Amino acid sequence: MSSKELVNVYIDICDQILAGNKLNQNNKFLFLSSLEQSIDYLAVHVSSELNLNLPNFNDLNFNAKWNALSNEIVISNIIKREMASEGFFSDISLVKEKLLLPIDASVIASNDSVNLKKLNLILDKYKTFILLLRKTLEEC
Repeated sequence: MSSKELVNVYIDICDQILAGNKLNQNNKFLFLSSLEQSIDYLAVHVSSELNLNLPNFNDLNFNAKWNALSNEIVISNIIKREMASEGFFSDISLVKEKLLLPIDASVIASNDSVNLKKLNLILDKYKTFILLLRKTLEEC
């Protein structure tokens, strides 16, 4: 499979997890893992579309790949917006932190704010990012 096809396969996995409405801890981690895989393969696809020969690019994690891609003038503004505090990259980091922290049972209101709505929001932001990125690459 090509990296472009793998991006869509992992998005489909994310959609299936969220459609099941059975959002336990395992499904949340599976969602994040699938999303990160999709983001990683998207970076590989974008790199090949731009004919970039970045050394050791495939050995980097998805964040490092996107940091490297953010230096490309054609797509830098799109990537940097999503790497900012309101972007989906920071949303993913926050969700991962919350999943790794134990829930404080002594608090009346639960501190587990990783819910279906939050994960759907992240996935929607990511899908918008993909569309914008693909349109930009097609025009250039």
